Amino acid sequence: MSFWQTFLVMDVCRQYGLSHKEQEILLAKFPDENTVNSNNQVADQSLENKQLPDIAETVRRQMWTIYNKRFAPQQDPEIFLELNQKNGKSKDIKFLAWLKNKYLQWLETQNFKMVDSVQTYTDNPFTPLNDIINDQHLLYGRERDITRIFETLNSGSSVALIGEKKIGKSSLLKAIYQQAQHRLIKPRKAIYLNLSLIFNDDDFYDKLCEQVNIPVQRGRQLIRNLEQQQLLLLLDEVERMTWKGFTRDLRLQLRGLADGQANPPLRLVITASEHLDVLFPDSRDDPSPFQGVCIEEIIHPWNENIVRGFIHNRLMNTQVSFIEEEIIQLIKESCGHPQRLMYSCHRIYSRHIQRMKTEL
Repeated sequence: MSFWQTFLVMDVCRQYGLSHKEQEILLAKFPDENTVNSNNQVADQSLENKQLPDIAETVRRQMWTIYNKRFAPQQDPEIFLELNQKNGKSKDIKFLAWLKNKYLQWLETQNFKMVDSVQTYTDNPFTPLNDIINDQHLLYGRERDITRIFETLNSGSSVALIGEKKIGKSSLLKAIYQQAQHRLIKPRKAIYLNLSLIFNDDDFYDKLCEQVNIPVQRGRQLIRNLEQQQLLLLLDEVERMTWKGFTRDLRLQLRGLADGQANPPLRLVITASEHLDVLFPDSRDDPSPFQGVCIEEIIHPWNENIVRGFIHNRLMNTQVSFIEEEIIQLIKESCGHPQRLMYSCHRIYSRHIQRMKTEL
């Protein structure tokens, strides 16, 4: 991130309360202290930056909001009055001149703040390295997956998220858990069970009944109770159900509760590292417990555009920028695998911070 971009993000956007989308538009509109891009030029950048509107008229309306709402009279009457006397490009040019003047003043203060700035940005933005992402503001590049999952659920089917280990399935499952209340057409109570912490049928029934807030039970009594419910049951690492301690009866009971009727008591979202016909072959369970009930959604690695967007997003509020050679290396090393990318970005960011400290 250049000094100009840092100034816009850390000084202007924060001071005047611009949203993340408005911030991206401002950065695209004024890429440096001497350039004003047209609304069409900003819209053309939407192919590379999905945060930007892809229509020039939308950019114009957003800029109107920035000028007339964010820089309101009570916040900065001088610039507000000057902008109101201008139209179109002349307004943009006048605004850039005002920004540039503030930028020059800001630069004069940076020599005194450089040490503090380095200390402030030693908190590495490329985290968490191992844990599930619970803060949905940090979940990146999966909105299309989330949308498809809810489309499948709302169509009346259960879902199986299939992908290699550490690809982000658990973080996706947590996002489904957190968004279910607002994105399911027919409301269901979301229940999340991490099967890596459940070791047998008894553990499973104990935890399920605890979450549903009913006495611990199984068999016909459990079915009668669950038939009075509308649940979205999220099972993380369902391959654990192939382990000793889990029985065929449990798997078939879940299948029965999620299948065979228009609005069953359970709708399932499960995660697995293998396809269901491999994980639960028909020769072992007849029928295979989740195949045919859950529609498989393959969770793919990120493509190059998403990797670049992720790096840009995490570095946005720092004074560190990765050079192109580093980004190409990250794309090659990670192969689009989010956790591998996080590890590598964390390492490179730490290296930049160490270099900044050394230069001071």
